[in-house]
Amino acid sequence: MSVRKKKRITYTKTMMSLIVRVALVDMQFPFILALLGRDQIAETMGGLIVTEIIGVFLVYCVKSFFETRESEKVRMLEEKRKNEMSAEAEESEEWP
Repeated sequence: MSVRKKKRITYTKTMMSLIVRVALVDMQFPFILALLGRDQIAETMGGLIVTEIIGVFLVYCVKSFFETRESEKVRMLEEKRKNEMSAEAEESEEWP
C-alpha cells in the first residue's frame, strides 16, 4: 500500500476533530437556555458557537490546502530530478 493511500492521523486532524465535537456539544446549550427563558443569551451563544465551528473549519482547510500544495511541489521536484538523473545516466552510457 502506498504512502498516499494510508490514512495519516496528524495532530491537526486530532485537534480539529476534538474542537468540532466540543462545538457540537456546545450547540445544545442555547436550546437549553431558550427552554429556561434566557432567549437573549441563547441567541448570542448560538452565534458564537457557529462562528467557532466555521472559523476552525476554514483555518483547517486553508492550512491543509497549503500543506498539500507544498508536498505535491516537493514530489514533482523529486520526480523531475530522478528523471534528469536517469537521462544523464543513459547519455553517459551512450558515449564510449
